[in-house]
Amino acid sequence: MKSLSVIGLSVCVAILSAPLGSAQAPGPGRAAGAVTAVDAAVGQVSLMTDRGDPLTITTFDRTAIIRIPPGETDIKKGSRIPLSSLSPGDRIVALGDLAADQKSLRARSILVMTRADLSEIQQKERADWQKRGTTGTVVTADPAAKTITIKAGARTATVEPSVDADIRRYAPDSARFSDAQPSSLAEIKAGDQMRVLGNSSDDGSVIKAEKIVFGTFRQIAATVTSVNPATGEIQIEDLAGKKPLTLRVDADSTLRRLPDPMARMLARRYQPGADREAPAAPPTGRPPVGRSNVSDIGQLLDRLRAMPLAELKPGDAIMVSTTVGTDPGRVTAVMLLAGVEPLLTASPTATRDIMSGWNLGGEGGGDTGNQ
Repeated sequence: MKSLSVIGLSVCVAILSAPLGSAQAPGPGRAAGAVTAVDAAVGQVSLMTDRGDPLTITTFDRTAIIRIPPGETDIKKGSRIPLSSLSPGDRIVALGDLAADQKSLRARSILVMTRADLSEIQQKERADWQKRGTTGTVVTADPAAKTITIKAGARTATVEPSVDADIRRYAPDSARFSDAQPSSLAEIKAGDQMRVLGNSSDDGSVIKAEKIVFGTFRQIAATVTSVNPATGEIQIEDLAGKKPLTLRVDADSTLRRLPDPMARMLARRYQPGADREAPAAPPTGRPPVGRSNVSDIGQLLDRLRAMPLAELKPGDAIMVSTTVGTDPGRVTAVMLLAGVEPLLTASPTATRDIMSGWNLGGEGGGDTGNQ
């Protein structure tokens, strides 16, 4: 299941995330992916591997099918289950003899994490990221000192990764955690966007990082020239470079629209010389935003309702955070904010300040389906 976050999972889930083996001849092999169909009568499971290839798993009487409980790190604590209990959406890794054409595998053992278990893990992970996660822009990175300085809203914090911290880099065309690749402190550079999971000091100035995911993203202020909801593509003109750009919106993109009163309130905050820590009353009837969270623009934007792509019209001004993209003329929207005309008028740095402060991946630390 590609919606499953790569980071924040147990050792067992890491095992279940292993890619399809590369054997070219019959012999020991491994396949991992999501179950698409089960035929218990003939002892077969249809699998869509993590590489996007269909695979037929064949079982026999001695095949051990073991369900791994959520959060468990010891496979020996798993329980044996019948093949008939598997269902589409479950995630498995099968070990056995892989055919030369890599289209079938005769399984000696199958490790299973059910769809319900995966959902439970995601919910717990999302809650943990909401509680202990921080999003910011890298100011400096010092691999020798093993520290990173990030700016999160109006605050600056020093990130200190633990010895065994999980450090990953976003893929060029994706903001999915599940597509992020293992990385290191040496690859982090100033200007990168970063999400950090870990305990913060009482004043928030130091974060003991357990997990880090980072990448290079573009923050763009643009005008919409055309919208095609059927293909999920928006043609825009970059206001800075006056260049056309194709913006792709997919199921992982987050789209929001600022109500005009809120846009004007934020515009006052982001005007040069304005006190961005000053409490302000949003026009939603909610209590005033206090000093403790007014600097977290991400929380404010996440409360807005999701905007369907069809609401965008030619001539709309937008702020958008995008992937870098393997094709510089075609990028994927990570987060898109409409209704921003007052902000663009108020401050030349509003796009950078606001989009870099909006949580990558929306509310959770994992792929939540609306990112």
